[in-house]
Amino acid sequence: MNTMRKLNRGQLRTWAIGQIKKQGGICPLCGGLISLTVMGSKSDYVVDHDHNTGEVRGILHRSCNAAEGKVAHAAGSWGAKSLDPEKVRVWLEQLLVYWKQPGLGVMYPGHLNEEERAEKARMKRRIADARRRAIKKQKGTA
Repeated sequence: MNTMRKLNRGQLRTWAIGQIKKQGGICPLCGGLISLTVMGSKSDYVVDHDHNTGEVRGILHRSCNAAEGKVAHAAGSWGAKSLDPEKVRVWLEQLLVYWKQPGLGVMYPGHLNEEERAEKARMKRRIADARRRAIKKQKGTA
């Protein structure tokens, strides 16, 4: 038995503005303020919903909603290997737990620390300068 109330298109904007106020004017993803003013031809916010059930989850910034959709699709396609929202959610939760774990105490061979990156950049500039000087010298003698 479905207990959700289905909004019609005519109710959506009024309902969304009321929901933004219930959310304290805050986007649940980025924590930023949601503007009610229209930017160009589109508002700054969207009504985010589960594409399988149709249930509204909240009001998000348009950009946060786009990012959420892209992350969910990427995690489902590459990580969870399923677009089933439950499998994607579990995979993302496991990713967050994984990121919080301490490292294994060894460094990846190709990684450069800040000093090594600075030295590499200096060497790149020196080589480029030497090439420019050589080309300039070559043009001067030709």
